[in-house]
Amino acid sequence: MFHAQSAEGTRPCVVLSCLGASEGDMNLVRSLGLAGVPVIVVAEYDDPPSRLSRYCQEFVRVPCFAQQPQALLQALRELARRHGGPLPVLPSADPDLEVMVLLLGQGAEDCILSTMPDPALVTQLMDKQAFDRLAVERQLPVPRSFAPQTPQQAREVAGQLRYPAIVKPATPVSWWQQAALPLEVRRAKAVRVDTPDELMALCTPLLSQQAASLVQEFIEGPDEEHFDVHAFIGRDGQVQAVFSGRKWRIWPPHAGSGCFVESLNEPRLEALALDILARLGYRGIANMNFKRDSRTGEFLLLEINPRVSQWGILTTRCGVNLPWLAWRDALGLPAPEQRPQARAGRWYVNGLNDWRAMRQYRAEGLWSRAQHLRSLLHWPLVCQMLTWQDPRPVLVLTARWIARKMRPRQLPQGQPVEEFQEKTPS
Repeated sequence: MFHAQSAEGTRPCVVLSCLGASEGDMNLVRSLGLAGVPVIVVAEYDDPPSRLSRYCQEFVRVPCFAQQPQALLQALRELARRHGGPLPVLPSADPDLEVMVLLLGQGAEDCILSTMPDPALVTQLMDKQAFDRLAVERQLPVPRSFAPQTPQQAREVAGQLRYPAIVKPATPVSWWQQAALPLEVRRAKAVRVDTPDELMALCTPLLSQQAASLVQEFIEGPDEEHFDVHAFIGRDGQVQAVFSGRKWRIWPPHAGSGCFVESLNEPRLEALALDILARLGYRGIANMNFKRDSRTGEFLLLEINPRVSQWGILTTRCGVNLPWLAWRDALGLPAPEQRPQARAGRWYVNGLNDWRAMRQYRAEGLWSRAQHLRSLLHWPLVCQMLTWQDPRPVLVLTARWIARKMRPRQLPQGQPVEEFQEKTPS
């Protein structure tokens, strides 16, 4: 058992920061910092926004650790040596999570204290085909799903589905790794299809590239029928916290993460979520995505992520600090005597992603500009980046953005000024 105090004071927590996941690591750093926990950011790149946070007390760069896990292991072992033993380590996104599973499977407990679920269960949850099999086995409330492996199987599925349907990558990288696929497909978290022909047009190139996919019946209802439940289950199986939120807008629209979210008091949904976690013997942080069927009112489970949400700072601001609970549990500290009660009626916005999402929502006639502006008047409003308690990240990033915009544009070498001006859009 390792103590919460080290020679330097409170034992720090390591936050992993992979490329392209700045929301998750910033949420972790701020949540831990608000609870008085020192934070060490271990990142793949030189300058993640979380490094600018007042709560980041140490920074370590490990280039490309998602592809070079042994380099990460070496860095974590050096941190453990300097701090007197293994440290709690929290992933902020799926690539971090995959590396954690790999290292824990190789016996990295000498430098990592983790409250994640069993690595085998994490692997099942991250692979949508494996999760679908697990859901059937444990009788979880999920939409009807199929995992075709050949064009013939895809044609059979096309004839059985109720449309519209959703096609998803089986793992976070199963489409992205296929360079022959169109970029919009490689980047997508899911693609909607409305007819058998559309399904075959999408599945044929996916199957030819062996890009593992899951086909799932679409749950009727607009984007605001997406709900999340965030929970923490201690290593002893005790439920230490639960929180629910409603996504009013998501990015990308119809198949993305919440960019405008409301905190709720939704006992029926929370009870369902905790029952599902109990059936799985789940431990650690759970980020559960549901959608309510607008025809039946039934909540259906879409996925379980064994990590914080991209908008998890709302959970913390509502009084449910999951990273702090995970840090305590990893160190063997007792759970708080009372389960924290979430404050309902608070709002979260990711300004950049919400602006991107609104362009599509307006184009589809789902939100007007006036409705968008009125929605941002809700109070209290939690912003992803901007907060008076930790202003440096947004100030520095804004200054850098202005500097880039003011930088003189370079003329292409050998191109006349007049020709360049004609080709420059007004």
